[in-house]
Amino acid sequence: MNINTKLTPELAELQHKVSKARALLILDHPFFGMAVSKRPIIYVDNPQEVPTASMSAKGQMCINTAWASSLTLRELMFLLAHEALHFMFSHALRSKGRRHTAWNIACDKVINDILKDAGVGDPIEGGVFEDGARNMSAEQLYDEGEGEGEGEGEGNGGIGNDVGTCVDDEGTPLSESEAHEIQARTKIEVIQCAKASKAVGQLPGGVERVVEEMIKVPTNWYAILEHLMQGKVREDMTFARPNKRFVHSGAILPSAAHVPSMGVAALVIDASGSVSDKEIAIYNGHINRILETCNPEAVHVIYCDTKVRGHDEFTADDLPVKIELDAGGGTEFKPAFDYIDAEGINPEVVIYLTDGYGNSNFTTPHDTIWLTTGTENISFGTVIKFEE
Repeated sequence: MNINTKLTPELAELQHKVSKARALLILDHPFFGMAVSKRPIIYVDNPQEVPTASMSAKGQMCINTAWASSLTLRELMFLLAHEALHFMFSHALRSKGRRHTAWNIACDKVINDILKDAGVGDPIEGGVFEDGARNMSAEQLYDEGEGEGEGEGEGNGGIGNDVGTCVDDEGTPLSESEAHEIQARTKIEVIQCAKASKAVGQLPGGVERVVEEMIKVPTNWYAILEHLMQGKVREDMTFARPNKRFVHSGAILPSAAHVPSMGVAALVIDASGSVSDKEIAIYNGHINRILETCNPEAVHVIYCDTKVRGHDEFTADDLPVKIELDAGGGTEFKPAFDYIDAEGINPEVVIYLTDGYGNSNFTTPHDTIWLTTGTENISFGTVIKFEE
């Protein structure tokens, strides 16, 4: 790619405007500002390579210097947010062999309607818009016939055919594991940006819908687990607000705290060789949901195959959490329970995520919930079968 490295007056002026546009996004539209601030930008001269702007599958933003120099400051705000959302929504990785121009148009409709509804900058003339697209997915809007007559490398409207393909920065197709890793990291970025924006009351509805879709645990049994976990939730006692019923007698006793929480939970991850990357992603979803829903004092995440391979400790302050696991070996359940006792963890509940294939012919004093993708033939505890 022909990167513009010579600092011409035109490029210097554009870089100054881009910096100002970024700052305004952070001040006025925190979600989009944080999303843009995480993306590196390179400037190019060759309109054949990048006619307008583009976003690669790995998060590299490219801007054509000559084209972008004519944009106003508010149009640049729109452009930067537009490109960042292509990455945050994993559009390049979700194309799944669809016709590139038609897929780009569908993705642009979703993003442009979100930005227009949120009042981000000024839309760029020639872009594609569809009212209500912010409430739909690009997959729902995809029409293979749209953009017919435009070459796959040609632009479409004011933003351009800007969704990258599923390749790395050298043009080599991404492997399934590489694509999965990019999506996992992107999801964490999205959650972080959304949490910070929601905290100041500035998370647009269209973005919130997409975020909810991204972090939703894709199993229909979770309500059962959540009910069991919330059954462990208690109201903590605090001296910050003395119990008024006893103040007249001179006794200072604690009252119930307003924020319900639970004590320590142990979550054991089956680290055997049969665990897939998809299952690990699901495990991440459950850990984060437990931390957010039950506000435990701590969650001890223990990795075990035939023996304990690792141990992490998280609290709600660590949200969002992402575990990484090198799965391998066979399956034995008892070592995890022995480890819990040896370490003096004393959990209110043990949650064991596994395919269920292992020896459960032993006893333990711990209240145990088994989440199994395979057999339900486990001799103790509450067994919940789920499908991915």
